Amino acid sequence: RLSNSKALSPNSRTTSAKFSKGKLKALKFAAERKKLPIYEGRQALVQAVRDNKCLVIVGETGSGKTTQLPQYLYETGFCKGSGSTIAVTQPRRVAAVTVAQRVADEMGSELGEQVGYSVRFDDKTSRQTKIKYLTDGMLLREASIDPLLKRYSLVVLDEAHERTLHTDILFAILKDIQKRRKKEAPLKIIAMSATLQAEKFAGYFGGAPILYVKGRQFPVDIMYTLEPQQDYIDAAVTTVLQIHIEKDVPGDVLVFLTGQQEIEDCQRILEEKRSLLPADAPGLVICPLYAALPAHQQLEAFKAADRGCRKVVLATNIAETSVTIHGIVYVIDAGVVKVRQNHPKTGIESLVVVPISKAEAWQRSGRAGRVQPGTCYRLFMEATFKDLRETRVPEVLRTSLASVVLQLKALRVDDVGNFDFMSKPPRAAIMRALEELVALGAINRKGKLSEPLGRKMAEMPLAPKFSRALLSSEKFDCVNEVLTIVSLLSSDAGGLFITPRTKRVEAAAARRQFAAPEGDLITYLNVFQEYKSA
Repeated sequence: RLSNSKALSPNSRTTSAKFSKGKLKALKFAAERKKLPIYEGRQALVQAVRDNKCLVIVGETGSGKTTQLPQYLYETGFCKGSGSTIAVTQPRRVAAVTVAQRVADEMGSELGEQVGYSVRFDDKTSRQTKIKYLTDGMLLREASIDPLLKRYSLVVLDEAHERTLHTDILFAILKDIQKRRKKEAPLKIIAMSATLQAEKFAGYFGGAPILYVKGRQFPVDIMYTLEPQQDYIDAAVTTVLQIHIEKDVPGDVLVFLTGQQEIEDCQRILEEKRSLLPADAPGLVICPLYAALPAHQQLEAFKAADRGCRKVVLATNIAETSVTIHGIVYVIDAGVVKVRQNHPKTGIESLVVVPISKAEAWQRSGRAGRVQPGTCYRLFMEATFKDLRETRVPEVLRTSLASVVLQLKALRVDDVGNFDFMSKPPRAAIMRALEELVALGAINRKGKLSEPLGRKMAEMPLAPKFSRALLSSEKFDCVNEVLTIVSLLSSDAGGLFITPRTKRVEAAAARRQFAAPEGDLITYLNVFQEYKSA
């Protein structure tokens, strides 16, 4: 018998059902959370955050640092009141999205309520959001609108070792904001990674304490090739099939390649070979994973394979850190990565394939030991591994600085030459960037951001020369054409044409069909227009 008739209203039932469902979900994950290595040190971590303005945390693979630390802080009252949101930056959007979903599940909330994410073209946050996962570029964009980042009480720079352009700028911007924020509303900074040059980061952040968190890493056997591989895609396909035929299911495979084209080639070959497998062979599910893939397709790689099937994930280095693909037991590492590099003489920036660093190699092999003992097959010789760099060259030292300087001008940084970079780029590189921006009209002769042109260019997530071309295209009535060309160039237009080793003549003939005397840009436009009309 109920004394209050409103207790059975439809809204109350819905709220109760949602609460129960969320609570059950949180209870389901509670036992798993307690098994993570970071759980034992949760009180010490929270106290260290309370006691220090800056902190460096080195957490081994599988420690749970990315998902658990923000929750510990939330549970101990760090997020009470206004201006108390925790921001956790990620170098890649897929990591921000998947980690936010996991943390929301563990907390028993809907994504976008207490926990949310913000990536380019997709924002899943609300006024209730207290833990926010976002790409470093999105946090920089917020800093250009709110110079003091007033809504945040703590910023966690996850995977800080990657040293992207945005991350390096954020380091200095956050240091400056921390100095300018009042004592009543201080900003705390945590730099966090699995493979971090801890002393260097601690020194940069004024002698910040370094905390080490042990990981949950099962043993991983490392296998090298006996001789150099001429074609690592062919070697990867052969290794996948050997694993699939010789090793028991379950036990999924993660293959590291350099980009979309290689992944699609590898997927096509595997699908052809799959049809030739014995009738009694287990099923083989192939999932691509790269940045340009739509979000719903990316999430397919994280789903468990059907019973009696083996999943093979073909990924770029976006699967190297932060994200956890459950079920991976075997890793196949091609030993290369595609990075942006600027040619110092021509000023032209291009994507080039280069050897990975030792730190990246260990990160990749660690993916095989998350759920049980695993194996990493490195498609290169052990001597090659010993010759690799210890860490990757920071992006600020190998790419054009025009975008960086334009962003800094938008953030009201006038003296770019004395900006507090962790790894200071050559002064000549900064001067070239300033000269380019003056020539494009983005800044004036006094070094100030021009209005409105420079401001509009800074708001576009493009290289300055591309944003300038887009803004000028309306004047010459060619917006669609320039938009197409810029889009192709921003997504590696070199991948439009492939030249198989066995079909060089045919490939050259196919390219001539689209060739334009005006140059490559019009050739790319011809390809796109032909594609649209096909």
